[in-house]
Amino acid sequence: MSACEADCKTVLSFWAPVEADPRCYGENILQRLFETRPDVQKLFPKFVDLSKEQLQNNPGVQAHGEIVVRKLTEILKANGKRKEIIKDLAESHAKQHKIPLVNFQIISEVIVTVATEKLDGFGPDAQTALKNVLKQFQIDLGACYDELGFKP
Repeated sequence: MSACEADCKTVLSFWAPVEADPRCYGENILQRLFETRPDVQKLFPKFVDLSKEQLQNNPGVQAHGEIVVRKLTEILKANGKRKEIIKDLAESHAKQHKIPLVNFQIISEVIVTVATEKLDGFGPDAQTALKNVLKQFQIDLGACYDELGFKP
Protein backbone atom coordinates (compact mmCIF):
# COMPACT_ATOMS: atom_id res chain seq x y z
CA MET A 1 0.00 0.00 0.00
CA SER A 2 1.43 3.39 -0.99
CA ALA A 3 1.67 6.26 1.48
CA CYS A 4 -1.15 8.03 -0.34
CA GLU A 5 -3.37 4.94 -0.14
CA ALA A 6 -2.65 4.66 3.59
CA ASP A 7 -3.56 8.32 4.04
CA CYS A 8 -6.77 7.78 2.05
CA LYS A 9 -7.63 4.83 4.29
CA THR A 10 -7.07 6.98 7.40
CA VAL A 11 -9.31 9.75 6.07
CA LEU A 12 -11.98 7.28 4.99
CA SER A 13 -12.15 5.89 8.52
CA PHE A 14 -13.73 9.24 9.50
CA TRP A 15 -15.47 10.02 6.22
CA ALA A 16 -18.84 8.22 6.59
CA PRO A 17 -20.75 11.33 7.77
CA VAL A 18 -19.37 13.33 4.85
CA GLU A 19 -20.22 10.63 2.35
CA ALA A 20 -23.71 10.29 3.86
CA ASP A 21 -24.45 14.03 3.49
CA PRO A 22 -22.25 15.44 0.73
CA ARG A 23 -24.64 18.32 0.04
CA CYS A 24 -24.41 19.67 3.59
CA TYR A 25 -20.65 19.23 3.92
CA GLY A 26 -20.09 20.64 0.45
CA GLU A 27 -22.20 23.68 1.25
CA ASN A 28 -20.19 24.20 4.44
CA ILE A 29 -16.95 24.03 2.45
CA LEU A 30 -18.06 26.53 -0.18
CA GLN A 31 -19.60 28.89 2.39
CA ARG A 32 -16.33 28.88 4.34
CA LEU A 33 -14.36 29.35 1.14
CA PHE A 34 -16.38 32.41 0.17
CA GLU A 35 -16.21 33.83 3.71
CA THR A 36 -12.47 33.43 4.10
CA ARG A 37 -11.48 34.15 0.49
CA PRO A 38 -14.15 36.35 -1.09
CA ASP A 39 -11.88 36.91 -4.12
CA VAL A 40 -12.36 33.25 -5.07
CA GLN A 41 -16.11 33.75 -5.46
CA LYS A 42 -15.46 35.41 -8.84
CA LEU A 43 -14.34 32.03 -10.19
CA PHE A 44 -17.88 30.73 -9.77
CA PRO A 45 -19.97 32.55 -12.41
CA LYS A 46 -23.28 31.51 -10.83
CA PHE A 47 -22.29 32.99 -7.47
CA VAL A 48 -20.09 35.95 -8.42
CA ASP A 49 -22.59 38.73 -7.65
CA LEU A 50 -24.39 37.09 -4.74
CA SER A 51 -24.20 38.53 -1.25
CA LYS A 52 -23.36 36.43 1.79
CA GLU A 53 -27.07 36.28 2.59
CA GLN A 54 -27.92 35.12 -0.94
CA LEU A 55 -25.31 32.38 -0.69
CA GLN A 56 -26.90 30.99 2.49
CA ASN A 57 -29.08 27.96 1.76
CA ASN A 58 -28.57 28.59 -1.95
CA PRO A 59 -29.48 25.47 -3.97
CA GLY A 60 -26.71 26.20 -6.47
CA VAL A 61 -24.07 26.43 -3.75
CA GLN A 62 -25.42 23.23 -2.20
CA ALA A 63 -25.35 21.40 -5.55
CA HIS A 64 -21.83 22.56 -6.41
CA GLY A 65 -20.60 21.73 -2.92
CA GLU A 66 -22.09 18.27 -3.27
CA ILE A 67 -20.15 17.76 -6.50
CA VAL A 68 -16.92 18.81 -4.75
CA VAL A 69 -17.45 16.35 -1.89
CA ARG A 70 -18.53 13.49 -4.14
CA LYS A 71 -15.45 13.96 -6.34
CA LEU A 72 -13.16 14.08 -3.30
CA THR A 73 -14.80 10.92 -1.95
CA GLU A 74 -14.29 9.25 -5.33
CA ILE A 75 -10.59 10.21 -5.23
CA LEU A 76 -10.24 8.92 -1.66
CA LYS A 77 -11.70 5.55 -2.69
CA ALA A 78 -9.99 5.28 -6.08
CA ASN A 79 -6.69 3.70 -5.05
CA GLY A 80 -4.75 3.16 -8.29
CA LYS A 81 -7.34 4.86 -10.52
CA ARG A 82 -7.02 8.27 -8.85
CA LYS A 83 -5.00 9.79 -11.71
CA GLU A 84 -7.75 9.08 -14.25
CA ILE A 85 -10.26 11.00 -12.13
CA ILE A 86 -7.80 13.86 -11.65
CA LYS A 87 -7.08 14.02 -15.38
CA ASP A 88 -10.79 14.52 -16.09
CA LEU A 89 -10.95 17.25 -13.43
CA ALA A 90 -7.92 18.95 -14.94
CA GLU A 91 -9.49 18.94 -18.38
CA SER A 92 -12.65 20.69 -17.22
CA HIS A 93 -11.03 23.06 -14.73
CA ALA A 94 -8.20 24.13 -17.04
CA LYS A 95 -9.95 24.24 -20.39
CA GLN A 96 -13.54 25.13 -19.54
CA HIS A 97 -13.42 26.94 -16.19
CA LYS A 98 -9.86 28.37 -16.37
CA ILE A 99 -9.24 27.76 -12.65
CA PRO A 100 -5.66 28.52 -11.55
CA LEU A 101 -3.98 25.72 -9.64
CA VAL A 102 -3.50 27.89 -6.54
CA ASN A 103 -7.25 27.78 -5.98
CA PHE A 104 -7.07 24.05 -5.33
CA GLN A 105 -4.59 24.79 -2.55
CA ILE A 106 -7.00 27.34 -1.11
CA ILE A 107 -10.02 25.02 -1.15
CA SER A 108 -7.87 22.18 0.22
CA GLU A 109 -7.09 24.27 3.29
CA VAL A 110 -10.79 24.97 3.73
CA ILE A 111 -11.66 21.28 3.37
CA VAL A 112 -9.20 20.39 6.16
CA THR A 113 -10.60 23.14 8.39
CA VAL A 114 -14.21 22.06 7.87
CA ALA A 115 -13.38 18.37 8.37
CA THR A 116 -11.54 19.18 11.59
CA GLU A 117 -14.47 21.19 12.91
CA LYS A 118 -17.29 18.90 11.81
CA LEU A 119 -15.96 15.34 12.10
CA ASP A 120 -15.81 13.76 15.54
CA GLY A 121 -12.33 12.53 16.40
CA PHE A 122 -10.70 14.03 13.31
CA GLY A 123 -7.46 14.69 15.15
CA PRO A 124 -3.91 15.52 14.10
CA ASP A 125 -3.21 12.17 12.41
CA ALA A 126 -6.36 12.35 10.29
CA GLN A 127 -5.72 16.02 9.52
CA THR A 128 -2.20 15.20 8.35
CA ALA A 129 -3.52 12.33 6.24
CA LEU A 130 -6.10 14.58 4.58
CA LYS A 131 -3.47 17.27 3.98
CA ASN A 132 -1.21 14.65 2.39
CA VAL A 133 -3.99 13.37 0.13
CA LEU A 134 -4.92 16.88 -0.95
CA LYS A 135 -1.26 17.79 -1.54
CA GLN A 136 -0.81 14.74 -3.77
CA PHE A 137 -4.03 15.70 -5.56
CA GLN A 138 -2.60 19.17 -6.23
CA ILE A 139 0.68 17.68 -7.50
CA ASP A 140 -1.15 15.29 -9.82
CA LEU A 141 -3.50 18.04 -10.99
CA GLY A 142 -0.53 20.33 -11.63
CA ALA A 143 1.10 17.64 -13.78
CA CYS A 144 -2.12 17.35 -15.79
CA TYR A 145 -2.32 21.14 -16.16
CA ASP A 146 1.27 21.07 -17.48
CA GLU A 147 0.38 18.33 -19.98
CA LEU A 148 -2.54 20.46 -21.16
CA GLY A 149 -0.30 23.51 -21.44
CA PHE A 150 -2.52 25.48 -19.06
CA LYS A 151 -0.65 28.46 -17.60
CA PRO A 152 -3.10 30.99 -16.16
